Amino acid sequence: MNEEGAWEAGAEEWVALVRGSSHGHGAEHDAVIRELLPPPGGVALDVACGEGRFTRALSALGFEATGVDRSEKLVAAAQDADPEGRYLVATADALPFEDGSARLVLCVNALMHVVELDAALREFARVLEPGGVLVAGLVHPVAEAGTFDEERDALVVSRYFEAEPHRLPLGHGHVEHQHRTIAHYVRACLAAGFVLDDLREVPGRTGSTPQYLDLRLTRR
Repeated sequence: MNEEGAWEAGAEEWVALVRGSSHGHGAEHDAVIRELLPPPGGVALDVACGEGRFTRALSALGFEATGVDRSEKLVAAAQDADPEGRYLVATADALPFEDGSARLVLCVNALMHVVELDAALREFARVLEPGGVLVAGLVHPVAEAGTFDEERDALVVSRYFEAEPHRLPLGHGHVEHQHRTIAHYVRACLAAGFVLDDLREVPGRTGSTPQYLDLRLTRR
């Protein structure tokens, strides 16, 4: 089963996880993402929106928000939760929007799943107006290459510089994270035409090791 099929098959499990009280995104990570957003107003695209929680949040803040995801089932779940919202089925590297039409692109916990990272970042730059903002949140590459020992409260990192996929369970199947270093992500963003404004590392549950990496970038 390919990645797209895995998300379709595991859509119900993902919605239950995200909307449940014990989902893994974390309030602290959500708070950092909100801090990195520009002032409300204008068109905002929530790319890889999943079941739409960030799209709903952007609309509530005052953005003209549209959620985009490649999974038809997740888009349907987002639309059901937000009947007045706008949600479309599309991939990160082929967004159905005109050049320079958006003020904000938000992409949370998705770039690890994107195989063709450079193509997706170029597409983000294309749809953003000059001076538009990209906010990207992802699993921290150190955590991605590590094994956490709960008893010792320690993260053991290995093969950090190896660009390779990691399988993660989802429902009865699996999806893949494309492991990349911090430098890989930042340099790819710069090459796509962005300037790095801010970089945040969000700790995990115990506060001693990183769990998320969040970037705010401006389109040149």
